[in-house]
Amino acid sequence: MIRSTSDRMTWVCTGEPPTARLRLADPPSSRAMLDGGWWPTSRDPVVELCSLVTALTAQRGGVIERIMLDPAAWDRHPRRIGVGGAVVRVGWFTTLGTGLVIVTGRRDLRIDLTVTAPETTHDVAMAAMLAASSPASTTRAAGIPPTPQSPPSPRLARPEDDVDAWESEGGHLRFDRHPTAPVRT
Repeated sequence: MIRSTSDRMTWVCTGEPPTARLRLADPPSSRAMLDGGWWPTSRDPVVELCSLVTALTAQRGGVIERIMLDPAAWDRHPRRIGVGGAVVRVGWFTTLGTGLVIVTGRRDLRIDLTVTAPETTHDVAMAAMLAASSPASTTRAAGIPPTPQSPPSPRLARPEDDVDAWESEGGHLRFDRHPTAPVRT
């Protein structure tokens, strides 16, 4: 695999990053599926991830080494960011979903956060972060109330385009939504 120069660069936030709008479960619960919620102020991953790492380090301690995100919700996709003299690797996974960020680090540090879109209204974002940060919550990221995401790309703006893409990739659509039981022979 040939890597471009931008893949090898470490992006650093040149200004003071905004204070992260973050709500964490206190105390952390091993039963909860989520550790809290995060409401970024923009779709610039360098600025937002710098503020997130700074806030998480201050609140939970530990060394953050990796962050996993879905690329669909962000304007660009850096592979590394510099925060406080350390380098944090950023992984972009389309299978993760735009509503989840996973932060990992040393000594089994793992923090799963729901991500609320920057353009979400204050009341909706606060409700989503409150639900995600409940220590007794067993809700997964998919169970948090949906928040508006970025507009769909023009290429997949029409539902029939999505169907055509799926069919051309070898998938088959089922029009019934009821699960079927396995057939025993």
